[in-house]
Amino acid sequence: MSAIDRPAIAEGLSESRKGVAFCIMAHLVWGVMAFYFKLIGDVSPIEIAVHRGVWSIFVGGAIIWYLGQFEAVCRAIVTPRIFLALLFTGLLTLSGWSFYIWAIQTGRTLDASLGFFVNPLMNVAAGALFLGERFTRVQLFAFALAAVAVLIQTVATGTVPWIGLALSTSFCVYGLVRKTTPVGATEGFFVEVLVIFLPSLAIATWLVNTGEARFLTTPFYTLMLMGCGVFTAAALIFFAAAIKRIRYSTAGLLQYISPSIVFLTAVFIFGEPMNMWRWLAFGLLWVALAVYSYSALEQIRGPTAA
Repeated sequence: MSAIDRPAIAEGLSESRKGVAFCIMAHLVWGVMAFYFKLIGDVSPIEIAVHRGVWSIFVGGAIIWYLGQFEAVCRAIVTPRIFLALLFTGLLTLSGWSFYIWAIQTGRTLDASLGFFVNPLMNVAAGALFLGERFTRVQLFAFALAAVAVLIQTVATGTVPWIGLALSTSFCVYGLVRKTTPVGATEGFFVEVLVIFLPSLAIATWLVNTGEARFLTTPFYTLMLMGCGVFTAAALIFFAAAIKRIRYSTAGLLQYISPSIVFLTAVFIFGEPMNMWRWLAFGLLWVALAVYSYSALEQIRGPTAA
């Protein structure tokens, strides 16, 4: 291998590791947000969702200002393909927020967790169908284990988990569109929250005027609703930065982190019912993750040894 090739490979590996780190941070934030939303369980899902949109723009704007990316934001807005893609993902994000919060507040956190377990499988299929990604036999075995685990969870619930399936589908489409849209992580996120800012502000104002809002009623509710924007901005920026640096299928398998946190929160903190079949499914999912992670690590080590 030439001396010119080695720095390029090292740089590629460095970017890949950064992507994995960003993805893990995003899912840690998403995982703990289930508990955060439960703390304000008497606030309507709509109010929480719109405040996520309202306050995220200030966090995103501050980051854009610090990084000096206002020109990049303007280019994204005036480029029809990019702007329409981000308009779509922004609206998709707002609807997904509402579904997820509603599931947590109505005691269906396990349904949401199941949906996020399904999502990585959808990402694997999307990566193969639309991005030309290929997998080893070991990785395919991991996907099969995960599929069996999801099937067990579905059978154990006795009903079709439509909330979870809606969440997993929307997040899969979001990630695929963002990966194929030529825009950076932070400026893309800022345009997303920019397009939903006015609708979110209008709904939040209407809730206050009609007396349906908890915002401004107590310091607790006010600060908690503002904090939704901080957590939301951090998680989405981390994820958008990750998806640009790693394979879409790798991002899919790492997405087991947040539903695992949500799953454990639902069982041990929220006290939602569990049984042997659900525990079996959960164990299989972790085995699948371990198998895939081992295979991915071997792939990363391969070029270094060359």
